[in-house]
Amino acid sequence: MFNLFLYFALLVFAIISYRRPIFGLATIVVLLPSYLWRINILSLPATFLELMILLLFVVWLLKQKKYKKINLFLSSKAENKIEKPLRYILLFWLLASVLALVVNFSYASLGLWRAYFLEPLMFFLLFVYLPQDKKDWQLILKSLVILLSWLFVVAIYQNFSSWNFIAAYNYPNPKRLTAVFSYPNALSLLTAPIAIFFFGLWAEAKEKKKYLWYLLVAILGGLLSYLAHSEGALVAIVISLFIYLILAKKTRKLAFPFFVVLFILSLFVFPVSDYGDKLWQELSTPGKNLDISSLEIRSWQWRETSAMLSDKFIFGSGINGYQQDLKSYHHIDWVEIYLYPHNIFLNFWVELGLFGLLVFLALGFYIVLQLKKLFKQGNILAWPLSLAWLTWFVHGLVDVPYFKNDLSLLFFIFLALTFSTYKNIEQGVEDKR
Repeated sequence: MFNLFLYFALLVFAIISYRRPIFGLATIVVLLPSYLWRINILSLPATFLELMILLLFVVWLLKQKKYKKINLFLSSKAENKIEKPLRYILLFWLLASVLALVVNFSYASLGLWRAYFLEPLMFFLLFVYLPQDKKDWQLILKSLVILLSWLFVVAIYQNFSSWNFIAAYNYPNPKRLTAVFSYPNALSLLTAPIAIFFFGLWAEAKEKKKYLWYLLVAILGGLLSYLAHSEGALVAIVISLFIYLILAKKTRKLAFPFFVVLFILSLFVFPVSDYGDKLWQELSTPGKNLDISSLEIRSWQWRETSAMLSDKFIFGSGINGYQQDLKSYHHIDWVEIYLYPHNIFLNFWVELGLFGLLVFLALGFYIVLQLKKLFKQGNILAWPLSLAWLTWFVHGLVDVPYFKNDLSLLFFIFLALTFSTYKNIEQGVEDKR
């Protein structure tokens, strides 16, 4: 019965996408978690999310006749909104992913390659080309708002009904909400960057009272990280807010009294030295007993992964090969071997090899340069995007912010927003201010 519903929903989506492709794009943003809906097409497994991307991509190619303008030469002067440096980086990104697929080829790794690399690049093209004016960009912002809002509603329902609760995240352990996902960090990894992005929009707005809904959306996203008890997300949000406080022109004058209060608190209320010593101990000499902290588990992961990479320095493990390769380096039997090392640099090195890691670093450098341009232009998206990327990065130091269907698409949403510095985006946000 549910499969029939999904088939019908795909038909409706196809009709919407054909009539108004930008509405199809917004629908995908709203339904980023729909990768959880599995469906078989001609006996082949697929997710509802990827089928929406494929349908919209085909509509875009055919309806707008983009297939006639496809040119595989990077030096071509054909119409291309993606500037040449990013074009080369994305080409190497795709090449690195193909090499990683070859290193550890299987049908499972092929499916992951499709979901984490091929389809996100298709989605990125749609995100770059489909929005044409300020109304389109306003629609994209609204779709992010709807995404956060419905996830918050589901999380609150879960809190009072115990729907979709997993024993490990319920009493007697601390209650951690997951909404539609199977683990708490899946919720915070998706919502924290969006939440801080909307905080940035509100903080940069001229009429803050008029646009308190930006702040409301940010608070909802922050609450989701709190209800998920995601320490990584909360620390990332706090660091991003701290950076904004001391560097943004609008709040710089508040930095000195803030530091004074923080210094007093560190002396008498929250001794920083104690926390620092504890943090260093967990990182440098992690324990092995059953009550070790999540940071100590991460520390063991990073040590074991580093040892493994010393033997697989160039190629890593390939896509979906990490768990198998780490077995001979794993020291604590009662701790499971996770899918990824839970560190943004180790994640890419393990999955894509050294070449893939270098491409990721190049892409990160490109993002920093683009953000710098936005600040020089006085673009109102400069701070919102910087805060979103900073939250994504800081959380990624202890987690996996990319290698999941919805997270890979979120990455390219922010990349498209960062890259697309056209005036219509700025106007679209200004009108909402």
